[in-house]
Amino acid sequence: MKRAFGFTALLLAAPLVTGCSQDNGSQAAPLPPRPVLTMVTARRVTAEHGLSGRIAPRFETTLAFRTLGRLVSRDVDVGDQVEKGQPLAAIDAETLAADVRSARAQLANARIQARTADASAQRMRTLYTENTVSQSDLDVAEQSRQIATAELASARAQLDKAENALSFAVLTAPYDGVITDRQADVGQVVSAGAAVFKLAQTGEREAVVDVPAAQQFDLAAGDPFRVVLQIEPDLSVEGKIREIAPQAEALTRTNRVRITLADPPPAFRIGALITAIPQEKAGQPASVILPKSAILEENGKASIWVVDEAAMTVSKRAVTVSDAPGGTVQIEAGLKPDERVVVAGVHSLADGQAISLTDIAEGERQS
Repeated sequence: MKRAFGFTALLLAAPLVTGCSQDNGSQAAPLPPRPVLTMVTARRVTAEHGLSGRIAPRFETTLAFRTLGRLVSRDVDVGDQVEKGQPLAAIDAETLAADVRSARAQLANARIQARTADASAQRMRTLYTENTVSQSDLDVAEQSRQIATAELASARAQLDKAENALSFAVLTAPYDGVITDRQADVGQVVSAGAAVFKLAQTGEREAVVDVPAAQQFDLAAGDPFRVVLQIEPDLSVEGKIREIAPQAEALTRTNRVRITLADPPPAFRIGALITAIPQEKAGQPASVILPKSAILEENGKASIWVVDEAAMTVSKRAVTVSDAPGGTVQIEAGLKPDERVVVAGVHSLADGQAISLTDIAEGERQS
């Protein structure tokens, strides 16, 4: 009897135990929010999307002698600052000086001939009034006087020409600037017009970059750029495209683009290496750059997870993307600047899922 009673009591107690287990399961705690890496979108382009180039003068002149000669002195070298009118180099001027002496002698002779012809014409005019000489004699005297006067003018012009040629023996700076190149040295015979120096104006400087031919169609005169000094990335200046070469280089297949700088600081010296970063054009919709890990690809369509910071949840949003350098994509449409998006683990989220932003700082550093 005791064994039967114990078995019956055990059967009666089983449902009670089962009911208690079910009540405990229904009161289980919800799962904690999922930690995610995020970043805040910005209306900017990073330096890795910029174009490398250099600082160049807007105005640069090739200086040359205007006459043939042997270089006998050179007073400046590359990097020297010069002032307008300062002598830069000189050629042997002995032959030119001899030409000046010859022209002066010819001028002196022409003056004597002119005075003699003028005096002769005056005597003939007096004799003609006295009916001592004929009209033809007077005409010959007047003609001789006119020829002598013309020869005197020619001699004066020849002297001016010789003196001007002698001044060409000294090469002077046409304006204030800096010597950027030297192509001749003392003892070398230089032809008329052969380059000796290059002189650049230091007042107006611009950034010069070479753009691949496929990309130059996206640029236009006036497009804004931010120009960063490579040796000092914190130093930058704003600029706008002034000129785009219409023809690509045969070897590199790039078009040269010149960007005018707005009041560049002294650190932007001629020849300094820079990175020119394109900026958003006025009136155009903003586009942002995201890492490829932020894009969710489903059925050939791209979407991203946008964070609702007030509710601490995520929602899926369709976007239009295009490839960008450096493992990134450019968002063409569907996303605005200053929105927070998930940049890692996009395949394990669901609409409305609760998240935690414990790794925000790390996510922004990776971005």
